[in-house]
Amino acid sequence: MIRWTRKAQIAPGKFVQAVQFAKEIAELAKKISKGPSVGIYLDSVGEVGTIRWFADYEDFAAWEKVANQLFANQEYLQKVNQAADLFIQGSASDTIMRAI
Repeated sequence: MIRWTRKAQIAPGKFVQAVQFAKEIAELAKKISKGPSVGIYLDSVGEVGTIRWFADYEDFAAWEKVANQLFANQEYLQKVNQAADLFIQGSASDTIMRAI
C-alpha cells in the first residue's frame, strides 16, 4: 500500500476559493480516474492555511495509472491551471509513502 499526498499553502485572501477548488479537483480526479477517493484536510496548527490531499493506492503502478489518466485529461489540466492564483507559488509539493 502506498499513500500519495499533495500540499499547497493558500494565497492571502483566497481561502474560500481554495477550499472550494480543493473539493472540486478531488471529485474530478475520482470521476476521471475511477480511482480511490481523495481525502482533503486543512492544517489547523503548524502550516496554517495549508490544504492537503491524500489517496491510498495498492502499489506504485496503480498510482502511476491514475496520474497518467489525470495528466492526459484536458478538463483536469484546465481546472488546475485556473487555480494557479489560489495558492502561494512554489508552496506545492507531493509525497509518496509506503506502508510498513
